[in-house]
Amino acid sequence: MTFKYFLPSILVLSLTACQSNQTASYADQTRHVSQSTYLVEYQAANHFSVQAHSLAQAFANYCETDVADNSELKQQWHTTMLAWMALQGQERGPADALAQSWNVQFWPDKKNTTGLKMTALTKQDKFWTAAEISENSVTVQGLGALEWLIYDSKSPLTSSKAQACMSATAISKNLANRADTIEKAWRTNPWTKLDEQSWKSEYIALLSNQLEFSMSKLSRPLANIGKPRPYFSESWRSKTSMFNLKANVEAMQALYLSNGSGLDQMLRDRGLVDLADRVKTQYANLVEAWPEEGSLFDLLQTKDGYRMVLSQYNKMDQLKYLLHDEVSVALDVVIGFNATDGD
Repeated sequence: MTFKYFLPSILVLSLTACQSNQTASYADQTRHVSQSTYLVEYQAANHFSVQAHSLAQAFANYCETDVADNSELKQQWHTTMLAWMALQGQERGPADALAQSWNVQFWPDKKNTTGLKMTALTKQDKFWTAAEISENSVTVQGLGALEWLIYDSKSPLTSSKAQACMSATAISKNLANRADTIEKAWRTNPWTKLDEQSWKSEYIALLSNQLEFSMSKLSRPLANIGKPRPYFSESWRSKTSMFNLKANVEAMQALYLSNGSGLDQMLRDRGLVDLADRVKTQYANLVEAWPEEGSLFDLLQTKDGYRMVLSQYNKMDQLKYLLHDEVSVALDVVIGFNATDGD
């Protein structure tokens, strides 16, 4: 199955923001220097909530019919996954939103814990509720669990639909509930108490942390040269890892620009036009030259594919250098270590 017909995630996000007037009113209205970046975050949270609910509805519709074709489930799962990429890997923002990360997506899954837990869960003769799933292991709660149901050869979704649906609808509903929690948490701008210098530090850390998490999605599967670990790839079952990463980069690009009032403009206002241009160009080049192949798992099977992935990692590393060693220094900001460092 190809996903080329999907709109780019940032375009979809923008369209959703324009179309959802009733939800846009929930965004906090402030005059804080962070407001433009906050609105990008709120729109991402709102978009993810909308798509998660659409996914839950897609599962409900699928389980209510005798139709075996699950192509619509695949499409909506992927759309929801792309929406999540805008929020994935963040370590700055509302505590209630950040606390949902593992529940939304269990990754890295070094020991195929999702596969083992989902196999056991779907073998139980039990109709699960969303509340019961929310109290279960994080490995059966989120996007990874639903990916297993849709794509894994051991999933009973197509071979024993009734059995799979005993858990599928509950898992998708739980995901929608988690997405609602994230959206509600982002209804308040978490940065309004920060002064301008503290906000600059927080802003650069926000971009830096998310970038480093995205880089780890390449470095883990790349592992040692000549000895890749393709099963460490995110979304290896659906073969959409590289699509996810492109959405990560697009989301970070949107945060950097923040509708013309973000870090890019901050640098230009201080006369750092050359630096702003280099960062902006690095984001743009990453997006424009992104590989068309969606499967990181498949790319790592060949030397040429490995080189291509390594090249993308190096480009992201150059962006990390610009943020850590040039932007932060130019703005007199110290970037600390985060949870992905040394892992």
